Amino acid sequence: MSRVPPFLRSPLGAASLVCATILVASGLRWSSGERPRFPLEHSNVAYSLASGLGYANPFGVLSGPTAWVPPGLPLAYAGALKAARALHVDERAPIVALNALAALAAVLLTLRFSVAAWRPLPRIAFCAGFAGYGLLDPDFLVSTGPLTAAETALLLAGLCEARRSPGSGRAWGLVFAANALLCATHPGLALAGAVASAWVGVDGLRTEAGRSAGLLRSAAVAALAGILASAGPWTARNRAVFHQWIPAKSNGYFEAALSQRETDDGVLSEAALVAGHPSTNPRLLADYARLGEAAFLEPYRGEARDLVRAQPGRYALYSLNRLFNAICLSKPPGDIELLSVRLPPAEAARMVGRRLILPCVGAPNFFWALSDATADQESAALAAARIENPRAVLADWSRAQRAIRARAGGLGSLAVRFLWSGFASVCCLLAVGARRGPPDRLVLAAAAVYLMALAPNVLITHDLRHQASFTLLFALFLGGAVDALLSRWPEGADWAA
Repeated sequence: MSRVPPFLRSPLGAASLVCATILVASGLRWSSGERPRFPLEHSNVAYSLASGLGYANPFGVLSGPTAWVPPGLPLAYAGALKAARALHVDERAPIVALNALAALAAVLLTLRFSVAAWRPLPRIAFCAGFAGYGLLDPDFLVSTGPLTAAETALLLAGLCEARRSPGSGRAWGLVFAANALLCATHPGLALAGAVASAWVGVDGLRTEAGRSAGLLRSAAVAALAGILASAGPWTARNRAVFHQWIPAKSNGYFEAALSQRETDDGVLSEAALVAGHPSTNPRLLADYARLGEAAFLEPYRGEARDLVRAQPGRYALYSLNRLFNAICLSKPPGDIELLSVRLPPAEAARMVGRRLILPCVGAPNFFWALSDATADQESAALAAARIENPRAVLADWSRAQRAIRARAGGLGSLAVRFLWSGFASVCCLLAVGARRGPPDRLVLAAAAVYLMALAPNVLITHDLRHQASFTLLFALFLGGAVDALLSRWPEGADWAA
């Protein structure tokens, strides 16, 4: 006899519990003084839209039209901001509500359509995994994670329905909506959704039900229609504004050049972003605002191509590093520390010019970056920069290096980095390899979607924060691993039933 409470056997009840857990825990975290961080470019464009300035200004300054990020999240956040202003409530409230509903939808859709055949314990493991990742990300309820999770759940639900009932109207609608939303939100998941939908659609045509329904009612055509409905207007707008065909976002070449030029392994960190991104680098921000997006990005097209052609081996190695970072062990992104000594403006300028410290837009001070230099080498660099009080500056540099290494090398940091990367891979391998009999098709589909969605990140740029887009897939891998392990025990075990 099952020991699972009836409330948790209901998809809506289980989804509500997961959502409430994340809401309460996030509220407690924020009430203790920790402030959530909105996704920078998305929220800035949303503010621009809500203020009547159009789809523009991704870095908080007046810089003109943009295609730096896809339109889905800025449009949704702009609607939430307008609602907040109309209701005279905190701007975060409608965005948190939107994301909470998205998290609820993600769990509900998965329980209702994708894992309905799983036993209760794997379903509980999936719910626990989703809640766990929602709590692991301190910015979950104001970030892009819940919406991409809901869209991924919609995609998997549509694919499962298309396999069960090829050509059905519900399957067609789910696949259409999922691909349309993913195209407007996440290029990697959009690519994966298109490929997976095409495969399921073509495979369904080999069944009698699929052949009788016809090609037009297949998942492949549903996906194509969703992509055209979403990416078509966006691409046309970008062609009219920038005179370029931009079906997703405009900054791919920039990100590729940034990863190749500002990192030593191809994986982004805070130091690379502060040094080479217009959101944080004052000089680049001024250039971006003065030139406009198209002119600012144009040189990076040639630079990215030249970097790859000149050093193809280095590019290949960096791509492998990004893959390792995603599926084995993520690199800690926090490799900067605030400078705590005051410098005369002339000295600060010389240190910035020599890349000894990093300036940051909006920060009241400068930052040290993680360094492999010895104390003697750093002392010599400070002397060359003509620092009047090198002993105090060197002492602060030593403090910063210890703080960065302690933050990145502690057991807590290691656990978090593994949970966002290798843990999901281990669960996926268990779900596929430990199961008695053929692997679960849902897990195989989720694994294929994950790897395909990672392709742009692996080939262009990646850091730990990108992993938050795959929360739902990671939770599915955990549930699938539990289901596979349970398949090795007798079916009648009441604790597994």
